[in-house]
Amino acid sequence: MRLRTTLMTLFIVLTVASSAPAALALQAGDPSGLVNGLVSEAIANIKDKQEAAPDKDAKFRALLEAGFDIPRISRFVLGRYWNGATDEQRQRFSRLFEDWIVRSYSARFKDYGGQTVRVIATRPESETSTVVTSEFGSPSGAPPIKVDWHVRKAAEGDYKVVDVSIEGISMALTERDEIAAVADRHGGTAEGLNHALEDALANQSTTASK
Repeated sequence: MRLRTTLMTLFIVLTVASSAPAALALQAGDPSGLVNGLVSEAIANIKDKQEAAPDKDAKFRALLEAGFDIPRISRFVLGRYWNGATDEQRQRFSRLFEDWIVRSYSARFKDYGGQTVRVIATRPESETSTVVTSEFGSPSGAPPIKVDWHVRKAAEGDYKVVDVSIEGISMALTERDEIAAVADRHGGTAEGLNHALEDALANQSTTASK
């Protein structure tokens, strides 16, 4: 439970931007610069308690799209269902998965309690892949948590986060396992999975409007 809560809180810190234009500017620089930019903008904005939820959702989505390689992550998360899916089903899943991340995590802004993230090391793994290591600290004095950001350089030169590992546990793998469980309960197909995600998103909207 502690790890799951920490994971959710961290993802909020990573993916809430102070403004969409600033989020788009994060593509310049280097992997550690990308991580520092994501974190500094996130913390600055999350402290703003006056902003309406729809505005936070929009900024959340803007930074998610600017700082994370959503198509690559979506393909990985879809896992074994990717090959059996049509192009339309793949694209639909990518859109639904992004919507699911925005809805699920932006609702947890209240979980943030003054945690900080600082970059402590950078390790190139290849010409296009770099791991940026940081520490996730708590104002309560609890031991810091190690966070690895897996950053990939695209052909056009932009840097994107493709995974975040917390104490060795991959967020992308965690999401893939959860998505596979949903698909298995709904016919074991990408189409069944997409319908299940649509229903879940519709239920979230209904609950939020009450």
